[in-house]
This record gives sequence, structure tokens and C-alpha cells, in this order.
Amino acid sequence: MMLVSFLSSQYNRIQALAEAWLAQGAQAFSVYERGRLLASWPDGQRILPPDLTAPITRYDDIVGELHLSGLRGETAHRRLQAEASLIGEILQLEHELQCMAADLVASQDQQLALYRLTQAMRNLVTIRESLAAVVAEAQRMLRGRAGFATYASAQGNDAIVVQSNESAINPDLIWQLYRRVQREDRPLLISEDDGSPPDLPGIRNLLLLPIWVRGAVMACLGIIDRADAIGTPELKLGRAIADQASAQIERILLYHEMLEQARLRSEMDLARRVQTALLPRALPEIAGLEFYAASRPALQVGGDFFDVINLPNHPFIFTIGDVSGKGVSAALLMAMTRTALHSKARFMRAPTPALVMRQSNEDLFHDFTRIGVFATVFVGQYTAEQRTITYANAGHAPVIYRPRHGAATLLLADNPPIGVATATHVQDGYLPMEPGDLLIVATDGFHEARNAADELFGIDRLLMAVDALAEQSARAIADGLFQVVEHFSAGHPQDDDQTLIVLKGAAP
Repeated sequence: MMLVSFLSSQYNRIQALAEAWLAQGAQAFSVYERGRLLASWPDGQRILPPDLTAPITRYDDIVGELHLSGLRGETAHRRLQAEASLIGEILQLEHELQCMAADLVASQDQQLALYRLTQAMRNLVTIRESLAAVVAEAQRMLRGRAGFATYASAQGNDAIVVQSNESAINPDLIWQLYRRVQREDRPLLISEDDGSPPDLPGIRNLLLLPIWVRGAVMACLGIIDRADAIGTPELKLGRAIADQASAQIERILLYHEMLEQARLRSEMDLARRVQTALLPRALPEIAGLEFYAASRPALQVGGDFFDVINLPNHPFIFTIGDVSGKGVSAALLMAMTRTALHSKARFMRAPTPALVMRQSNEDLFHDFTRIGVFATVFVGQYTAEQRTITYANAGHAPVIYRPRHGAATLLLADNPPIGVATATHVQDGYLPMEPGDLLIVATDGFHEARNAADELFGIDRLLMAVDALAEQSARAIADGLFQVVEHFSAGHPQDDDQTLIVLKGAAP
């Protein structure tokens, strides 16, 4: 019946959750308790089989479920689980508070007061509001003249002082009292009978209660001038109030962390979609050349990219690169780098890889050096008449060339990455691309892949894999390299994006 009671008291909020899901395209949102339907939206909708479910647990006991029809996907599933988890946390907190209240059988008034405090803080979502409610109720329940509370986050970036209207203590003094409680890690009673310190003029007695949050004293509650003596029952009640405040702060911190995680997941999903959209949607068909490119992102967005420019009366140019760093920042810088290269390669009257590289570096250098990043880039151009690859390499690896009747060889970069030097003396290099000749340009996600023993895949294994796959088509070679690295890394998550371009000479 606990879920029935919760649904009754929080019906409007659960309905708001349901309406939010329906607004996003869901067909139905339902709440079940141990297999029994408690509520369903929209009203009058026939019961639909759920596409997603999330258990509501209190402790380790599943007390109910949220059902969602009409939506699928990992993002929707995580959100539904988060809402079910939050409901379970609230149920658990309410249960703990009810048990705490039951233990205070010595005073009916105390039990009612703690319940009132629970209800007062139930809908509060900020620590300041919660501390104000705790101070007001603690002052009334412990019959103090005034009260105050403090909170300091573990990172030190959030410091809060709340005082009742009757309190006029200097905030600096309150923080001194908080640090004293933090050091001694126990309730403190300061009384004029024991020689009240001179910096507390006019205060007969002061009860300081530590509030533990996540294993440390991060908050403090102070009750000023209780009319009667403070004994064991009052200390027990004070500790119960402090525990209530601790649970409330924990709940608020968890709530805001869940919101932040959801926001970050949404941003990462958006960045991944943008990054994927920047990759070419279709690969060109080039006479005398097999061309294939692919990218497999890691768990996070990163700085890998590849691009092709294949226009009438324009040389065929391809680029691949890797921006230092990971995450959303690397994805943004990747977009900058790819855009600079693309515009130069596309709109230059007579582009060559060296010219594209030099002018792109001029565009990006000052921005990259200001934020301390760089990008390794390889630019290639295929000339069908001469069956030649002209290229420029700005610090990029691995670049592997394998002539038809030779072994795979690593081509070393002869220029620094983009963003490292103001003036580059990039020169074009040349490679024959006769039938059977092979050029592979990849990112470091291949040779820096690790296995469960933390061993690198390495360049040597990559060269051996290229030799073993050389007789296959460009696409089969690419698929084979992905498979070889994936097999090696079994048991270890992919740390970095893996992107490659494969070019193989073919008959005209």
C-alpha cells in the first residue's frame, strides 16, 4: 500500500511526468504495484503492452514498476529508470523517517513534529530551502529562542548560512562554530554556566549538532537559548532532526547529480550526432582506384574525422585527422579543422595537399595555440592520369604504404601537426598507385588499442595485418583491420575513436 499512498499524495507530480512522456510521443504511461495497475495516462486509454519498464525498489524489494508504451531507445530507458529510482529513493526515505518517528515514542508531540518536518521538506529541491525548514522546525521542537544552520560542499564551491529572524550572530562566527563541530565530530553544548566565550554575548546556551553527509560533517545545526536544560531526550531529538536534514541533503544532491548526468548525456548524444553528420554520407567511385573509409567512435565523442572532395573538373582530394583531446571539446575542434581543410581543398583554384595544409594551419594556428591543442592531419590527392597519390602529412600516424609486390611499410610524418608551428614548410610527397598498390591512413585508435592485460596492439601487429589482408578489396581490408583490433582488445573497452581510409590501385 506504500505506493498507493505515495501516488495519492503525489498524484499531480506523477501526472506531470506522464504528460511529459506523452508530449514526447509516448502512447501510455502507467504505474503498477506488484503487478496491479494503480494509474495510467491518458485517461480511458486501453492497456497497451509496455515497450519499456523500470522497477521501483525500496531497499532491495521491488514494490512497483513504471511502464511506458510507444517509445524505445537507451535515452528513454535511462530517463524512465532515473524517475523510478527517484520514486524508490523517496519511498525509502519516507520509510526511514517513519521508523525514526516511531522510535521517538517518548513524546507524541515530537513524533508529530518530525512528521511535519518531513512534509515541509518533501517538495523542497534546494539545500538553502531545506536548511531554513530544518532551522524553523528544530527551533520550535527544541524550544529555542533562535537557530541557524550551515552547509559547505566537499569541493568548497558552495557555502550556505541560514539564520532564523531572531538570530543575529555574525556569519564569520557561525563558520567558526561549524569548523569546531567538524573537528570534534560530536554534538556540542556551550553554556554560560560553563563560562560562555566572550564572542557569544547575550547567549545563555547553544546546542551545536553535526550533520553528516556522504561520510563527512558537511553541515551544522545550531539551537540558541533553549528555555529548559538540555538533557538526553533533547539530544536524541536533536540527533533525529540532524539525521532528517542529512537525508534531505543527500536526496537533493542525488537529484541534482541525476539532472546533471542527464544533461551531460543529452549533450554527448547531440555532439555525437553532429560529429557523425559531418562525415561523408556516400563514398565516391574513382576510376582506377578502390576507395573506402569508415569510423567507429568510442564511448565518447572524439576528434577523429575524414572527408572527401570529389567534384567535376576538380582533383579528387581526401583528408583524415585527429584532434588532441577527447569529449565535446575535441569534437568542436574537429569540426573547425575539418571545415578549414574542406574549404581550402574545395575552393582553391589549383589545390595541392601541401597548399591545403599550409593555409589551413595559418587559419587554425592562433586559436589552437591559445587553447593548447593540435591536430594531426593527412591530406591526399589522386591523379588518375599518372596513377599517383600526392600527399602531405602533418604529424599523422599510422600511414602505411604497401606496393603490390612488397611488404607493408610505415611512412613517417615529415611535418609537425597543425597548430604547433606558425610557418610550415610542407612539401608534397608522391606515391605510385598501380593496380594492387595499397595506402592505408588510420588514426591512433588502431595501434594504441589495448587488451585486458593493458598491452598495446602496436604498429608491428598492424603492419602484419595489412600484409595478411593486402590481396582483398579495399572494404574487406578495412573490415579486416577493425576485426583484428577488436579481437585483440576483447575484454577491454574501446578507448579511442578508430578511423581509417583505404586506397587500393585497381584496373582502369
